[in-house]
Amino acid sequence: MAKSPKFYPNLPRVKSQKKGKRVRAISTNTPVRVPRLIQADRLHKPTKVYTEKYLNINTSDLIGNDTRSGVKNPGWQVTIAKGGDATSGYSREHYSYRPTKYTVTAEDSSWLSRGSGSLYGGLLVQQNDTTALDETALARLKNRLNGKIGNAKLAPPLAESREIGRLVRQINSLGLDTVKAMLAAKKSKGKSVTKLLGQIWLGFGFGVNPLLKDIESAANSILDFTTRTDGRVVTRGTATTEYWSGTVPPGTSSDFIAQGCAIGFLRQAHHKQGIRYVAGIDLTVGAGSNYGVTDHLGLKFGALPSILWELTYLSWVVDYFTTVGPWLDDVFYTIPGKVVYLSRSRKYQSETTCTPKTYPTAGYKVGFTGSPAFGRYTNFARTHFAPVLPTRSLRIKSVDEIAKNGLTKFLNLASVLASRKGPKLS
Repeated sequence: MAKSPKFYPNLPRVKSQKKGKRVRAISTNTPVRVPRLIQADRLHKPTKVYTEKYLNINTSDLIGNDTRSGVKNPGWQVTIAKGGDATSGYSREHYSYRPTKYTVTAEDSSWLSRGSGSLYGGLLVQQNDTTALDETALARLKNRLNGKIGNAKLAPPLAESREIGRLVRQINSLGLDTVKAMLAAKKSKGKSVTKLLGQIWLGFGFGVNPLLKDIESAANSILDFTTRTDGRVVTRGTATTEYWSGTVPPGTSSDFIAQGCAIGFLRQAHHKQGIRYVAGIDLTVGAGSNYGVTDHLGLKFGALPSILWELTYLSWVVDYFTTVGPWLDDVFYTIPGKVVYLSRSRKYQSETTCTPKTYPTAGYKVGFTGSPAFGRYTNFARTHFAPVLPTRSLRIKSVDEIAKNGLTKFLNLASVLASRKGPKLS
């Protein structure tokens, strides 16, 4: 009689953890040194006295330490297959470099000097504050989570539905208002046209476009509610930024590489910073859960503070300069499920190009050949958080945040000032 097949859970095939291989801490610290080689000969022309290697420097400079610390878990695949949390803290610093290799000739009426060598031009490290970057990454994680759930925020559109009639009448009257404004432009010296354009911009920006988006969001949300299922989802949120910095070499230098010739470096650095959140969440949105249509469409009592703020007159202007809106969304929002694991990875990288520049002593002619030096510094850290999604802070936005989408914000504010009425549909 044939044996009945055994039942196995639907888990990925992973190797079992071998005996003796346990979770252990790892920590390394290796000094990174760069060579400093300067060699030069010289000839005194009047006396024909030749000095070999009158400059002979062969040392190295410590620029930092390559470090690594964290936890090594050989059985991480088994932990994940069982639905557990295998995330652990980890950090690493790494330096790499490519020195400039040069040849130089310096000559005046009395001296002739030739030299060669290898020099490291330096490294610029400038890590900026990552508060805004961190919150951008967190916001993107939550937006992607909402996309996987398929929920929506329909309370504000429902509260504003009484304005649909005015919106339709405004669209119908745009053509007639435009003609009237053009006829009155000569008398008003363009003020009527400016005011009309402001009203048109606000009407479309705060009326037509949001209405179309709300209709699409409602349709998609209803479809997602009918097909919702429980299960684990892994969602990520990433934010990156880039910026430049540099230093100009001084007018003179004391680092001589030949008789009558010193050297300096023009440094230019390209900086990159990035934040990445990764979360594993077990959703409980199925038909047998407490997750209902009011939760899915954003009509529960917990959404009331965000709704009231969104309906507040000119609240969008305040949100241009502060984080009141996102802060309210986070404080009064509850995830329909359980956070299993959460981690944040932070990476900073600086790439510095150092272009050599010579400084001849008065009366010397210098011939120099040499490629730019290059240095890279990388700092990476992964932090394991408690299984709770963080809340964005209540603060004034940075200059870079305010400047983002600056043209649209400027047009909105200019339209309000031109119409002197704000974004009302009338």
